[in-house]
Amino acid sequence: MNTAASIYLAVVLLLALVSFYMQRLRPDVTALLVMLSLLVPWQSPAAGAVHTGLVAILTPQQAFHGFGSPALLMVASMFVLSAAMVRTGAAQLLGGRLLAASATSELRFQLTVLVLVTGFSAIVNDTTTVLVWMPPVMAICHERGYAPSRILMLLAFASLLGGKWTLIGTRSNVILSDFLLEHTGEGLGFFAFAPVGAAVFLACITWFVLVGRRFLPKANASPSLESRYEVAEYLTETMAEPGSDIIGKTLGELDLPGNDVTVLQLIRGKQFLPPSPWLKVMAKDVLVIQGRITAITDALHRGLSVKEELKVDDKTLRSADLRMVEAILPPDSELVHRSLRDLDFHHRYGVSPLAISRRGRSIRERPLAEPLKSGDSLLLVGHEAELQRLRRNPNLLLLETQSVPTASKSQAFLVIAIMAAMVITSATGLLQPQVAIPFAAMAAILCGTVGMRSAYESIDLQALVIVGAMIPFGQALQVTGTAQWFAEGMASTFADSSPQVLLAVLLLLAVVMTQLIENAAVAVLLAPIAFALAKAADCNPAPFLLGVAICVSSAFVTPFAHESTILVMGPGRYRFRDYVILGGPFAIITWLVTTLTLPLLMPLQ
Repeated sequence: MNTAASIYLAVVLLLALVSFYMQRLRPDVTALLVMLSLLVPWQSPAAGAVHTGLVAILTPQQAFHGFGSPALLMVASMFVLSAAMVRTGAAQLLGGRLLAASATSELRFQLTVLVLVTGFSAIVNDTTTVLVWMPPVMAICHERGYAPSRILMLLAFASLLGGKWTLIGTRSNVILSDFLLEHTGEGLGFFAFAPVGAAVFLACITWFVLVGRRFLPKANASPSLESRYEVAEYLTETMAEPGSDIIGKTLGELDLPGNDVTVLQLIRGKQFLPPSPWLKVMAKDVLVIQGRITAITDALHRGLSVKEELKVDDKTLRSADLRMVEAILPPDSELVHRSLRDLDFHHRYGVSPLAISRRGRSIRERPLAEPLKSGDSLLLVGHEAELQRLRRNPNLLLLETQSVPTASKSQAFLVIAIMAAMVITSATGLLQPQVAIPFAAMAAILCGTVGMRSAYESIDLQALVIVGAMIPFGQALQVTGTAQWFAEGMASTFADSSPQVLLAVLLLLAVVMTQLIENAAVAVLLAPIAFALAKAADCNPAPFLLGVAICVSSAFVTPFAHESTILVMGPGRYRFRDYVILGGPFAIITWLVTTLTLPLLMPLQ
């Protein structure tokens, strides 16, 4: 083992873990910095080496190998297939009506969400699954009076449970299978995960029904949007005073206090006019304005008088021909890292933000100047025409009463047939999964179920960069002998123990690590260690890597390690403790069931 190189890798890993957890840098930036750190020349060449001077841990060819990995193409293909499933309405065919019909009681609705979303997530990317099913789930909660906090966490957990069933359930499965294929010539089968995944799912759902549902946040009724967001802004009806300086000016020319006051509507007699910048103000026009009290007070000195203060609720907004909706920022939104003020949000989208919620808490200090983050939810108010345009905007997901998108049934059945063909050819060995999955993605494009532009837009580039940039770190652990040293240390520590104990310790490490950082990164880090540990204990490496795959898809305990749990935090108004209380047992059950059932299904030796 190269001791100096191992220490260097340990420092890089520690810094990366801190960065992943703190989220001061984007995860893909952190991953790229990790890759580049392996190219920094700092150590003397090995004895007898041709090179002179300082050398890096990896050569450029080795460091960039991750971006040419079959795993990367498989992950990209999974995103394309997920997009085809969503855009054609195959999701609706696979359970949309069942979801609505099951909402006769809260428990039945909860169980349907767990079963339906788990099955859907087995063949569709886990984050996409949450984005697809959150709007209809929220709509049913609103219609039936269920509190979203009693349902949405189960939606996120089900998307993670579904990732344990198939090779394409989540990208960490693909990474670990590709590692095993590269080192043994045989990867994990398409349904190799299913028996353990099914056992974990049954154990988790049994615990939830008998005990766990009592730990969900209590709520007597579905709270209103304005109360959930603790709206700190006000709507006011103001009248343009005859003879004031604002008469004859357009709305765009009004000297209102910048972005702190927004004109939502102009009422002229019985006409409700949208706030066009070129619309001229006439005497006795009524302007519905929105903003903080101090900003509104300032605006009243510009020739406006208060006509009526309005309570911010659905009834008042409807009377002013306005609607209030909730929207969430998906992980790939272009609005991330930009503030509402920088975006000039009202003029750009025609709707006004009332409040921002992040990680279950409303932002009170300068919300307009706060850079947006993935998973933030916004409370918006605007006219139906503007909201209709916003529904087609990929940068925001409106959580309102709407169904899963549908297209022609023929297109939906075609996508389902393509997915079935991919599963059959992979499961029977007719095609290797790394061939069948890209073939299926290309078939979906050629058949017109998803356009080429939509296919490119559906690919999460951040996820691909994380996978491609972190794969070389796993190789560095092998090249320097660090993985072998760590594995031999574990094997000697538990020398008198059975292989089952070694497996249990490894899987416990996987469960703990995946609560802190993204599961694909954990898979890359643990793959060489799991492989070396199996070899050191004279065991079959396949069950060790399969067990890691199951356990790294168990980010139930913290909301920050996975996009699925982050996305539901704002709309569900969850606190960190909610994840620990309900997700902790899910994670422990996953570890115990995997440890106990895996040796029964696959011989360790």
